[in-house]
Amino acid sequence: MHPTKQIMMENKLEVHKDKTLKEAVEIAYKVMDLEEAVPLDCCRLVKYDEFHDYLERSYEGEEDTPMGLLLGGVKSTYMFDLLLETRRPDQIFQCYKPGEVMVKVHIVDLKTESVAPPISVRAYLNQTVSEFKQLISKATYLPAETMRVVLERCYNDLRLLNVSSKTLKAEGFFRSNKVFIESSESLDRHVAYTDSHLWKLLDRHANTIRLYVSLPEQSPGSQFRRAVYQKSSGDSGNLDEPCERVKGPVGNMKSVVAILEESTEKLKSLSLQQQQEGDNGDSSKSTEASDFENIESPLNEIDSSASAENRELENQIQISDPENLQSEERSDSDVNNDRSTSSVDSDILSSSHSSDTLCNVDSAPLPLANGLDSHSITSSRRSKANQGKKETWDTAEEDSGTDSEYDESGKSRGEAQYMYFKSEPYTADEGSGEGQKWLMVHVDKRITLSAFKQHLEPFVGVPSSHFKVFRVYASNQEFESVRLNETLSSFSDDNKITIRLGRALKKGEYRVKVYQLLVNEPEPCKFLLDAVFAKGMTVRQSKEELLPQLQEQCGLDLTTDRFRLRKKTWKNPGTVFLDYHIYEEDINISSNWEVFLEILDGVEKMKSMSQLAVLSRRWRPSEMKLDSFQEVVLESSSVEELKEKLSEISGIPLENIEFAKGRGTFPCDISILEIHQDLDWNPKVSTLNVWPLYICDDGAVIFYRDKTEELMELTDEQRNELMKKESSRLQKTGHRVTYSPRKEKALKIYLDGAPNKDFTQD
Repeated sequence: MHPTKQIMMENKLEVHKDKTLKEAVEIAYKVMDLEEAVPLDCCRLVKYDEFHDYLERSYEGEEDTPMGLLLGGVKSTYMFDLLLETRRPDQIFQCYKPGEVMVKVHIVDLKTESVAPPISVRAYLNQTVSEFKQLISKATYLPAETMRVVLERCYNDLRLLNVSSKTLKAEGFFRSNKVFIESSESLDRHVAYTDSHLWKLLDRHANTIRLYVSLPEQSPGSQFRRAVYQKSSGDSGNLDEPCERVKGPVGNMKSVVAILEESTEKLKSLSLQQQQEGDNGDSSKSTEASDFENIESPLNEIDSSASAENRELENQIQISDPENLQSEERSDSDVNNDRSTSSVDSDILSSSHSSDTLCNVDSAPLPLANGLDSHSITSSRRSKANQGKKETWDTAEEDSGTDSEYDESGKSRGEAQYMYFKSEPYTADEGSGEGQKWLMVHVDKRITLSAFKQHLEPFVGVPSSHFKVFRVYASNQEFESVRLNETLSSFSDDNKITIRLGRALKKGEYRVKVYQLLVNEPEPCKFLLDAVFAKGMTVRQSKEELLPQLQEQCGLDLTTDRFRLRKKTWKNPGTVFLDYHIYEEDINISSNWEVFLEILDGVEKMKSMSQLAVLSRRWRPSEMKLDSFQEVVLESSSVEELKEKLSEISGIPLENIEFAKGRGTFPCDISILEIHQDLDWNPKVSTLNVWPLYICDDGAVIFYRDKTEELMELTDEQRNELMKKESSRLQKTGHRVTYSPRKEKALKIYLDGAPNKDFTQD
């Protein structure tokens, strides 16, 4: 640990085996850049075990011993861990003897419920617990008679050392150990250890993690809501200006103000009524939690009547917010903690695109479900539809939305056992955003996400149902935490958390990313917005809920009959969702689901799952040109029907129609210099759902041409010009460009003079 930089430094020390220990210290002194930080005679090298953070021994009186001999005659190229130890001029180096164990001692104060940083003490494994207490007493100046020593053998294994005659080795001490000591006259030492305040405090300490929480910036509307919430909860929030100073244009918030004023009067009378009823409090509140479990929590300052006011105000705010109203009405009251199992995304496995499609998907190959091949999975979907059975299909189902904020007994998760929460303002590093507010939070990681959000309410300024929690990973990727009944056990020290305003998901709801499908644009996939779909909602209902969001956020003025929703697999458009289908009954959805929104040119042609929608594109070889995409809706998987439809839209005689399936991800880009020779034109099949096509789902790309149309003859100059244009176009879309001027064929080569059986027979 560098004495001025206060950082742990590590460097390779190369020293000849004949150099003395004193000379090695001088070399290390310069390597570690200590010339201006500490005198040379205040430094020494000791043997160190980095893995256990253990000082094995020191070398008193051996300053002139060669390093090769000092380290046990090791080879000159041997890698060895040493620690360069420093001291103040008024200190004396401690002697570290072989066989000693390192003990980090934490002093526990029951009154302040604090655990002090460790001090290092060295002991011997053959020492008794009684002798060990005397050793600690000398180092900490605490009485050994009342001392309780607790050894942390491993994570969450806290053992009280209460047998004085036992040796440290028998108690499980090793090279590096951690102990907690408490030495007061408290009556707590007469209580059974597992019921004592000490045990609860240490248990909490062992499970407490430190998180850095980024709070959202407040817009005028959210500031207004924040002020209302803080006034109702009696907490102005120590991170923001007082509520009276919140200013800004209110605009259309007059109706909200009127509702809140009316509700405030009702709440005042409700509060008076509660006070008159007596001081018994809310019977649903838990009284079993001990004092330490609620220490320094902002929620402790909010009484039960204020909580009731908060819930009432939250309901009023939600009524005034059209975006939240329909979602609240759809909330699932089911409190079961059932989980959906993961299933295979059959639309990926049996994609309407060829196997080349999967090569472009940035995900690991998925296992096949129930031993079926990809063709049989999707064929079964179409065959069921043809047979008039229930229309359904598979998607990758990871989560079943979020869990309820209440457990099966109806007790709020906010009243769970593990409620330790302590926060303080924190100044983040530069580059985190000017004016960005942070909290440094110490919290018991056994707390549920629901309870954690309740603790953050006073700092965010809105109810927990109106903000979202995102976990930030090392790559700065953010993932939303949505399962309210799960704990923070997967979080670790110094994790970063981002809070964003917006209605959080309820049980049975899913956040869905909506992209616009633009089949004839250079970039066919355009992100529009995040939406919320709920279990039991029909596709038409979800489209109706999207309309105001599309108008407000994207400037798209549509009606429900002017667009469709369809499955999105990577960049490929898939199954067209029909208006009457129900999410989680006909369509299995998952968290972080993605769908395509496709604006229709006319009336929706897809009416049943027995139909098949493909995207066709005409190739004109005489002009070296590709036409725009046109959708073709088929009633069956017949190749004959496909040719008939292509003949209808193009005017090409039926007998002259040739087609080929596109390769790769949508839009299946291919150079116009290659398309005429490189695609597998006119496959010899009678149905689309067999090899080599495997077109079993909506969204497949079909190229077609008139077989009587001749390919344009290009001059070298024209060909070079086209190559440049195509190379530029395809590179922009991320496709690999390779050119072959003509289709290659195998060439047989015969050696002159080789014997030939046919010739010899003649």
